[in-house]
Amino acid sequence: MKWGFFKAGKGFCAAAWTPKGLCVLILPQGRPEAAHRKLFEYLPGACHPALGSTPQPVPDPIQTQARRGLTGKPFHFSRFDLSFLTPFQQRILAATCRIPFGQTRSYAWVAAQAGSPRGFRAAGQALNRNTIPLFIPCHRVIASGDRLGGYGGGISWKIRLLEAEGSRVRPTPEGSYRVEKL
Repeated sequence: MKWGFFKAGKGFCAAAWTPKGLCVLILPQGRPEAAHRKLFEYLPGACHPALGSTPQPVPDPIQTQARRGLTGKPFHFSRFDLSFLTPFQQRILAATCRIPFGQTRSYAWVAAQAGSPRGFRAAGQALNRNTIPLFIPCHRVIASGDRLGGYGGGISWKIRLLEAEGSRVRPTPEGSYRVEKL
């Protein structure tokens, strides 16, 4: 497994990949060290300099498509290595990849598409563990009533990514957020 950093906007992303494809993408952090720390949380033994692992140049397609997505432009990247996930998690993430750019779907929709129509809570848990946010667009999955659910990268990232794709996100009187249909 290889890993490395790249500049994206005002921050630094980290990525890890194998010959089969991308395994982890860390959304921009203020410093490379912060991105590395988050990457190390996903892959404790694979990206530690003390263990002889050193950063490598991140392949251009990963960098280019990540920058596009982070700036609200349509992107395409689908070469992933998710072999370390359970079959259920893989089905949930595959269903999530079918949500078109600029659109949202519910957790129930994702679960049904993955063959588990009653598994919307389990779908939410699988999406919370998505190691490739942005390219596997879990930010496009929302709760019933057009409410935002959780997001592994933090709710501010979910809002930022949805708005970059053209959605309008508004706070509710109850203290949560709702996606307005445009």
